[in-house]
Amino acid sequence: MIKRLEPVLIQYTETRLGTASGHSLTVFLCLLAGLAWAVHAADADEHLQVLRDSCAGCHGRADPEAGFSVTGLSTSVAGADLEGWQKIREMVSLGDMPPPDAGPIAVEQKKQLLKWLDSELTAAGYELPDLSLPQNGNRVDHDALFSGEHIGPAYTSSRLWRISPEIYLRFAATIDMARKLNAPLTSTGDHGFRDYSYLYADQAAIRTLMQNCKRAAATLVYGRVARVKNKSGSARRNPGGRENSRHPLFRSFAVGQGPPGESELNAVIAYAFEFLLERPPTKLELARYRDEFLTPNLELAGRDAALTGFLTTMMMSPEFLFRMEVGLGRVLPDGRRWLSPREVAYAVSYTLFDYLDAQILKAAEEGKLATRADVEREFRRMLTSSDRRVRAPAGKNFWPTGKGAGITSPRLMETGHPRLLRFFRQYFGYVAAPDVFKDDSRHDGKLNAWDLVRDADWFVLRALKDDRNVLKVLLTSDRYFVNSRANRKPIRENRVYNLDGPVERPDQGGLSQVPIAMPEGQRAGMLTHPAWLVAHSGNFETDPVRRGRWIREKLLAGIVPDIPIGVAAQLPDEPKQTLRQRFAIVNRSECWRCHRKMNPLGNPLEAYDDFGRYRTDHLVTQDDHVIASEFEAYSRLRKVTWRDSHSRGHPEEEFRSRPVDVSGEITGSGDAELDGKVDGPVQMMHRLAASPRVRQCFVRHVFRFWMGRNETLPDSPTLIAMDSAYVKSGGSFQELMVALVTSDSFLLRK
Repeated sequence: MIKRLEPVLIQYTETRLGTASGHSLTVFLCLLAGLAWAVHAADADEHLQVLRDSCAGCHGRADPEAGFSVTGLSTSVAGADLEGWQKIREMVSLGDMPPPDAGPIAVEQKKQLLKWLDSELTAAGYELPDLSLPQNGNRVDHDALFSGEHIGPAYTSSRLWRISPEIYLRFAATIDMARKLNAPLTSTGDHGFRDYSYLYADQAAIRTLMQNCKRAAATLVYGRVARVKNKSGSARRNPGGRENSRHPLFRSFAVGQGPPGESELNAVIAYAFEFLLERPPTKLELARYRDEFLTPNLELAGRDAALTGFLTTMMMSPEFLFRMEVGLGRVLPDGRRWLSPREVAYAVSYTLFDYLDAQILKAAEEGKLATRADVEREFRRMLTSSDRRVRAPAGKNFWPTGKGAGITSPRLMETGHPRLLRFFRQYFGYVAAPDVFKDDSRHDGKLNAWDLVRDADWFVLRALKDDRNVLKVLLTSDRYFVNSRANRKPIRENRVYNLDGPVERPDQGGLSQVPIAMPEGQRAGMLTHPAWLVAHSGNFETDPVRRGRWIREKLLAGIVPDIPIGVAAQLPDEPKQTLRQRFAIVNRSECWRCHRKMNPLGNPLEAYDDFGRYRTDHLVTQDDHVIASEFEAYSRLRKVTWRDSHSRGHPEEEFRSRPVDVSGEITGSGDAELDGKVDGPVQMMHRLAASPRVRQCFVRHVFRFWMGRNETLPDSPTLIAMDSAYVKSGGSFQELMVALVTSDSFLLRK
């Protein structure tokens, strides 16, 4: 309220007191200060009354819940009650308070309360959560983003976005690096995506970059380190020798005799610019590198040191390490700036590839990348280009890349558009399945988690190929690619998928093959796929908390706070209870505040054990001990083989059964039609897939991955346009992407 009155008071002061006496002015200023204090207090009382009305039932004076009372708070945010107001702000913004059974605060009242608290807490020196960080991605109000009330204008702040590790390592492989090279600025957090633009280089990263660049420069000049064979036939590195360089100009310059002439210097500088920065140097750059860098170093250290130092400097330059998205194009009347054609070429290329597309760069240089229509034309060309291929690497040992640069990350699939598959890998997180330790003694035969991940890759790629109702297919389809490594052979019995016996399929490989229908009523989409279930389980049992949290954050745009410091999140060791029964401990009020957001969503997925195998019963030993996995029952205990158990039924004298409780509930989603009890994972997945809120949440995550930042309220028109394009096209992911790359958020900077 005080902010609404402030302009009026200032105007009155300027017009009425221009000739007032000093005494009159002093009196008036005192009155003004008193009025400001009174208005501020009234504002505080208004918001405090909202809290009293909504929260006093549990947090009143007499025995308040959690020892926290709202009735005793002062109207001053600063001071002794600062910590209390901080807690209120966090609880209300997360939606944790008031609890569902107490009734929510009215939307407009909540908005005004949070706005007032943010202003007051900031004035008191409290640092509000940084909404640009991945873990804070869902803090922007979902309904406000898609309501249409915010009309922009949308833009992205001018920035230098460091190239992704994949782009960096692809360059290393391109120059045929033979020594280990570490990708700097790699995000390894559990929240959000790995390629956020807020990452910058610290001292350790700079040292790593320097080491990488020196090795890369030596490779450019002299070629990769040669390998020689031992008597046994195995290869080893030969530090004393190198193979021929792929860049004869660099090598001839380094080994040349006598001081080079100006033309030779200009040639090597121009070649370095074209190869490393993919553009010719300007006259100023040519003169500066020649006269101020190469020439002095040639006189001081000779040709070899001068050239490798020059190349190292080039590879340490911001233009090489960062995506330049400053906005060098035309300026709009509101101050926003278009990306220049060259900036657009890089931005659009990196939506699909880990390299700069040559044709779009040519279009930029020819002035054919100046409008949204130009951007759409080039993007659609890249989507449908003949380079779009999908294949699995040949050979049994498919998981290491093994091609230079010491790259150790798995390359399970080679695709024409690697960034598309990478989004779904990071969004669903199934590629983490091999990181979850599984003791071989607990399953019947060798389980290769990489096979499961590759099967999930094919599942995603097929949905993208068909490009119809992509999200619905990925959340509800019961047809998977199984044992996809054996592209032209009958599928062997695969127990993880609950398939009994071999299943024949047409003799086609890749995406031409027909996915296999799973047993009826057992599977529905990626969240019931063994790769996802293993990735979101523990080493020895399932994890309904982790699975439920994923659903809450990735499908419902919810927020789950991290475990408070000092809280020991440990379940009781009760071997005679199922995991769900042991989780009853979190029903206590101090735990349920967070667990109510996760456990009811994760519990239906107890239909699968920690290997991702469907089950209807828990197996129980004669002494009432619950067996976590059916694999474990027939392998570790070695009573009877898995195959025999299915040929003659479970032997009653060795194991008893206890039904698996797969009931759950969707609550607090913000969609009344979505909320409600569910009877198992298949029903839950179909209900989620039909919800507009889930679809919109998916759109938000698409935006984050390709924009490298969280969405904000000015981005509302972009998000609405993306969602509309997806719906109108019948669920086409390609049309969703077209709407993004032609949006103001993508193309404009400020």
